[in-house]
Amino acid sequence: MGTKPVEVPEELLALLRGSRLASRDTAGQVKVALAIHLFLEGLISIGKAAELAEVPRVEFEWLLVEMGLPAVRYESADYEQDLKGLADAGRGRGTA
Repeated sequence: MGTKPVEVPEELLALLRGSRLASRDTAGQVKVALAIHLFLEGLISIGKAAELAEVPRVEFEWLLVEMGLPAVRYESADYEQDLKGLADAGRGRGTA
């Protein structure tokens, strides 16, 4: 994966230094912050976010949990599909 230099305002970097990401180097802080944002926007999977942040997936998931952010995206369509699957499974048991 290629890289490209980006200018980041010092104010943003100072805010990151005061965040839960402060233990990382500056580049790591920016990568993780962007990966979190893109994951929360639904643009990338949690696996891809961890990859872009250059941290193990489990570490990325724990960071989200520690920040009070969802580590799983469960949309209403997923819920409806699960309900249908449960109903279908229940009907299958009754006919056996």
